[in-house]
Amino acid sequence: MEFRILGPLEVAHDDGPLQVRGSRQRTVLALLLLEAERIVPVDRLIDGVWGKEPPATSRSQIQICISSLRHQLSAGGLITTRPPGYRLRTGGHLLDLAEFEGRVAAGRKAAAEGRLRRAAGAFRSALALWRGPALHGIGSGLVRGGVAQLDEQRLALHEECLELELAAGEHQRLVGELAALAAAHPLRERPRALLMTALYRAGRQAEALNEYRMTRERFIEELGIEPGDGLRRLHQAILSGDPQLLGGAGAGTGPRVAVADLPAPQRVPRLLPADVADFTGRREALAALLEGPAGQYGAGPEAGPDGTVEPGAEAGLTAVPVTVISGRAGVGKTTLAIRAAHRLTPRYPDGQLFASLSGPGGAAVRPGDVLARFLRALGVPEPEIPADAEERAEMYRDRLAGRRVLVVLDGAGSQEQVAALLPGTAGCRVLITSRQRLTGLPAARRVELAPFDRAEALDLLARIAGRRRVEDEPAAAAALCAACDDLPLALRGAAARLVARPHWRVAELHRRLLECARPLDELSRSGADVRAGIAAGYASRTPGARRLLRLLAVPRTASFASWAGAPLLRTDPLTSLDLLEELAEAYLLEVEVDAVTGAARYRLPGLVRAFARERLAAEETAGAHRSALERYLGALLYLLDEARRRGGPERPARPDPARGAGSGGAGVPRWALPGRLVVPLLADPQGWYGRERPRLLSAIRQAAEAGLLPYARALADGVVAVWGRGRAAPGYPGCAGADGAGEGGAVRASRLGTGAVLVAVAGGSPDGWAAGYGVTEPGDEIEALITLAGVYRHRGEHRQARELLAAARGAAGDAPPEAVARLTVALADGGARPVAAAG
Repeated sequence: MEFRILGPLEVAHDDGPLQVRGSRQRTVLALLLLEAERIVPVDRLIDGVWGKEPPATSRSQIQICISSLRHQLSAGGLITTRPPGYRLRTGGHLLDLAEFEGRVAAGRKAAAEGRLRRAAGAFRSALALWRGPALHGIGSGLVRGGVAQLDEQRLALHEECLELELAAGEHQRLVGELAALAAAHPLRERPRALLMTALYRAGRQAEALNEYRMTRERFIEELGIEPGDGLRRLHQAILSGDPQLLGGAGAGTGPRVAVADLPAPQRVPRLLPADVADFTGRREALAALLEGPAGQYGAGPEAGPDGTVEPGAEAGLTAVPVTVISGRAGVGKTTLAIRAAHRLTPRYPDGQLFASLSGPGGAAVRPGDVLARFLRALGVPEPEIPADAEERAEMYRDRLAGRRVLVVLDGAGSQEQVAALLPGTAGCRVLITSRQRLTGLPAARRVELAPFDRAEALDLLARIAGRRRVEDEPAAAAALCAACDDLPLALRGAAARLVARPHWRVAELHRRLLECARPLDELSRSGADVRAGIAAGYASRTPGARRLLRLLAVPRTASFASWAGAPLLRTDPLTSLDLLEELAEAYLLEVEVDAVTGAARYRLPGLVRAFARERLAAEETAGAHRSALERYLGALLYLLDEARRRGGPERPARPDPARGAGSGGAGVPRWALPGRLVVPLLADPQGWYGRERPRLLSAIRQAAEAGLLPYARALADGVVAVWGRGRAAPGYPGCAGADGAGEGGAVRASRLGTGAVLVAVAGGSPDGWAAGYGVTEPGDEIEALITLAGVYRHRGEHRQARELLAAARGAAGDAPPEAVARLTVALADGGARPVAAAG
């Protein structure tokens, strides 16, 4: 029986051709013949037949295929079962691939003995076995991968054969064949060098130089690079007619040149994923990635004795240039790296390698597995790949030595994961994307990606969802971008939802994102899995950092001072600060530095906050949630107490009969913070209050809605006291008499102000409020109206504030002088006409 794979698959029996029926059977037979005499695992056969999504019955179907082949071939013992798979034993059967390899080996033996014509004849007979593209008509990706190696061997052997014949003096006969080969493979330098040599030896020097000129122009136009060193040296030799260069026997008396000393052909991997057509923005970041390493190191090239420059030496490099692209999940790191890699491809003609280092669920892919894939892509046969990961790394570096290869490592989890995947020579370049900064990894350049600015976000939304749609609702589109944190991945998810539902308005999708309990679901229904990226970063953190992220969703604020983690976690501030920094390093928190104080604040981005709320509901009990909130509110109360104390002496407040407790919230637990933290924090109590005011008012509202009324009242007491202290400070306009006359005025201001804060902030109704708090005197009414107006001004509701001040002005006729003075201050703040004090 005879098997032929150097062309369409054929099986011949003594009686004539034998048709192998069934595409699966043909694929399995092809894989067995490519690995003849070697065991092919069942998993490899499954991969070859079905790819990455085999059916559940794949193993049994492979068994059926093998049984069918044994029956069709009618050759006992041809296919044997050998764990973990099957082996095809040719034995007395013929395989054209084996015959090809035998003839090539005989030719190489003759060439080593100096019998050039005999070697060339063996090579010609080996090439004659080919009937067309190997295994033509079988579409399996795994089969085509094996065929690619065979095709490369065939082409390399053809070049080797022509070189031997050229060395034997057959340049006249070979010009036509070399011209056809060079035209069929215009980017291969070896056929071009052989053609130039043949033309030169045939006395056609001008044509040889013209071939180099056309080749150089094509390389520069299509690849942006010069021809390789060997071709350039050959060009110089032809120009100078160097007598030291020798030709082959029979070259005659004319000028003779040796065939260029070109490296042996190597497989060129092209593993980059496809670029995206709607790539948006990132001009500065892309420019930084496309900038050559020379700009980083500043060293110029240093040519060798022969005037050539080694790969990578154009930048004076000895270390491989590494660029780290970091940023939060969904910010577009992979998209940017792929766009840059495609733009850099002409500079790295020896190939581009790509690997995702993050597996399902965010699990880190082992470097050894990536190295095995890279070695296969570089042409290393499976049996020759070492089992040991360190030996794989050594072979990988050896294969890349002296070559220009671009390596893209996507989603790196740590510097340890990528260390083994770095080439060893400066001719290569590495782009790494990560949700961490990888500060321990030596990098020539670091690019940190932030979310889009609003214009870029709107541009991407318009590109996908339709520009008219975005332009018709500019405010809603901007709000939708904000709800997506201006992240490219989230914007793609939102835009895909709009494309799938052309009847939706942009405002409708924005409303859904704001109102639904799980907004990440809305953004993940169209394939843009925003949650997966955040979950991967979350899973890679320590248990303490994960719990802190969950508990940061307890307060209704996205911005936190550095102390906030301590009460939430029930730990010390230093420990919580380390955990906050761990979350920030993974881009799960953003860090903002106060321009005035220089203190760091931490911000929970909107989509990360949505994820944290999901994990809070799934992993924390209701009791733990409430306790964390009480501790956080207690810490705010402690800081308000300290702000009042550090603001200067004040009159002691008498018990408030309407509240049944001290005006300072006596009996409500505080969470004390260390003095070393409090002293710098409250060096300027009013400045601290001004910065924290939105979060304090939000905390009062949250406490009231959670049923924690003692906390709400105590916080309102503290807010009114600290706010009032600032208004009565020396130098404040109209401060004289602002506290009222005697102790009773201060008590009334505190009591009525607290009630006003509770009503305005907690969302209660003011109907009957004044009477409920014992407002009977004109001065009390003015105090209440002024305080409540101030609260509305805090909230930015200026119309309501003006109405309340107008009502207070109307009640000033019978008010005591101290109340009129207080109203004068309030009206002056609001730009209104002062009130004349009663006589």
